[in-house]
Formats: sequence, structure tokens, C-alpha cells
Amino acid sequence: MFQSFQYEAIDGGGRVLTGRLDANHERDAQRTLEGQGLTVISIAAATVKAQSAKSGLFNRQRGPSVQDRILALKQLALLLKAGVPLVQGIGTLKNQAGHPILAEAFAGMEKRLRGGDTFTNALALAMPTLPPYVNQLAASGEAIGHLGQALDDAASQMAYDRQMRQDIRNALTYPAILITAGTTAVIFIFIVVVPRFSAMVANAKEPLPWISAVVIKTGMFLSTNKLLLLAVVGGLVWFAYSIFKSPTRQAQMREFLAGLPLIGVWLKEAEVARWASMLGTMLSNGVDLIKGLQLARDGVTLSSLRDKLDQASKLVRAGQSLSAAIGSQQAFSDTALSLIQVGEESGELPTMLKSLAALYEDTARQRMKQFLLFLEPAAILLIGIVVGGIVAAIMLAITSVNQVAL
Repeated sequence: MFQSFQYEAIDGGGRVLTGRLDANHERDAQRTLEGQGLTVISIAAATVKAQSAKSGLFNRQRGPSVQDRILALKQLALLLKAGVPLVQGIGTLKNQAGHPILAEAFAGMEKRLRGGDTFTNALALAMPTLPPYVNQLAASGEAIGHLGQALDDAASQMAYDRQMRQDIRNALTYPAILITAGTTAVIFIFIVVVPRFSAMVANAKEPLPWISAVVIKTGMFLSTNKLLLLAVVGGLVWFAYSIFKSPTRQAQMREFLAGLPLIGVWLKEAEVARWASMLGTMLSNGVDLIKGLQLARDGVTLSSLRDKLDQASKLVRAGQSLSAAIGSQQAFSDTALSLIQVGEESGELPTMLKSLAALYEDTARQRMKQFLLFLEPAAILLIGIVVGGIVAAIMLAITSVNQVAL
């Protein structure tokens, strides 16, 4: 089924073209444009463009997302690598930016560049929310004349960081929903179902089984103290929200999770992968090792690992090799140290760091799967035991009152 796509592309003369194309799928539309000798900048379904235009007021009320900034850097990198002059490329993106704030940022960059400012300074002033390594990569690329490739690598690193965070968030979402739903069901049973059965056993002559007595007394307490229960639940929600909003508490929570048997190994390997990917990207774009270590260290979220990397950076500054400095801090595994050492000896440290990042990223995903294989059944089993225990306690109470033999 054909649908309409709007596109931006560069022709052989470096001119930016826009238009509309009908195709079965976005990939088919891109192949058609590439077959015409065009370099595609962006392509999207026309209906999506229309909806974006209609929701312009909403877009003005929120800042650009990480994905918006990544796309903007990717588009600028593609224009520069295609030979479009820097000021012209920024002017093009100023008119084609999908978010008003990004359009204003590109307009400010264009103005500063025409006034004689450097691109790195213009970028830092126009987009202050970008990670620090983006500005460092831009400065290095501008100095050696490979700005397009440097921006492309910066956008790729931002996408990598975003994907790592998304993987962790997605891995924890389903267990969190499962535990929340199970806890809600247990509370509902206690405050609604259990009190209805309490009247049936209130005049029992024989003492109830201890588990039945505990369940019924708990249900009656929660039923008569709903405000207290609501206050406790509200306090827990506030506590979770405060952790989400407070960087200090988030760091403390990450350190706690990093000390657990299974999830801790997963989080540490994900951090090492992020560090290696960031450092490899910066070194491959001409950033010096000391500056690259500082920026890569700032991208690590585990404070214990960050402190070790900080000490390793000081040792490198004092003259030690990177592998020896990291080995002295016992921050990485023997495999990681071997890859770094081979990279130093062969002069291919950026390549080996990216290989290390790929290795640990794959290992972290396997750890994540192992963690989920353990967590999900454990959560289901725990909820099942609690609910089953409540039902069993109620049935024991009823059969005890009516003297029914089981």
C-alpha cells in the first residue's frame, strides 16, 4: 500500500532539495532517492509531518528530546560530509528543524558564525544541554578539518548512551509493574475481602488457626485504618519520586544496586561499556588522552567506579600507561585490561576500546536477561505465595468454624 513521504536530500551539486514521494515503505522511498543520486538528510511519512505541524503549540511547551538533538547533529554532520558549507548547512537546518527551540538554536549559531565566532563556541552557547564530550569532539574536529565526522561520532555516542539507559529502564519496567499490581491486589484483598469473612468467624467457639487469625486481624486493622494505609502508600510514592528527582539519592540507589549479586555485575559492565565507548570515540577524533579520560570518567554514574577512574587518570597524568593505571585500581576485569594493553602496544587504542565497549555491551545484555529470568518468576512466585496464603487462611477459618474436615 502506497503512502506519501516528505524528504530532504542533497543533490550532486550540494544543493538541498525537499519534496514528496510515494512508496510502499520508508526504506523503498530512501532507495528511490539514492537511485536518483541524492543523499538523503531526512525522510518521514507526510501524515507525521502534518501532525507535527498541528501540534506546534505543544512542541513549544516542551524542550527538545535527546532524540531531537541526536537527529539535529546527524543532519548537520551529513550536510558537512556531503560538502555543504557550514553556514549554509546551519541555515538549512534552521529552516527545517523539527522543534522550535532547535530552530532558534541554529539561528543563533548562524548569527555567531557570520560574526566570526568559532563553531565550537557557537554550539556551546546555542545548545548548552548537550553532553560535554560533544563540544570537545566538535573542537577537535574543527581543529583538524573533520567536523562532519566528529559531529557524526558525537551523535552516535549520544545515541549509544540513550540506548543504554533505555535498555536498563525497559528491563526494570515490567517487573516494577508486576510488583505494583501484585501489591495492589494484596491490599485490596486485605481491606475489602478479608473483613467480609471476619463476621462469619467472629463468634467461633474454637480458636482459629494462627495463620487465619493473623490474616483476619491484619485485614480488619487495614480496613479500619484506611487513612493510615493511604498515608503510608503516599509516603512510599513520595520517597520513590524523591529518589527519581534527586541526583544524590539516585547515586546512592545505584551504589546499593551495584552491590547486589546479579544486577550489580550487570550495572558495572554497562558502565564499563559506556566508558570505553566514550573514550574510544574521543581518541579516534583527536582528543588527547588526559582530556578524554576526564570526559569519559564524567559519563560514569557509579561513584565507586568513577573514583577509581579518577585515580587512574591521575596516574596516567603522572606518566603511567593507561592499562597499568587502571590495573592498579582494580577497576576492570583481566579481559578488559588485556584489550587496553594490546591497544596501547599496537597503537590502536581507540579501536580496542570500541571492541571492549561492544564486548561488555553484549555481556551486559546477557546479564540483563539472566536478571529478568530470575526477577520475573521470583516476583510472580512471591505474589502467588502471599495471595495463596491469604486464601488458605480464610478457607482454614471457615472450615474450622463449620467443623468441616479437609
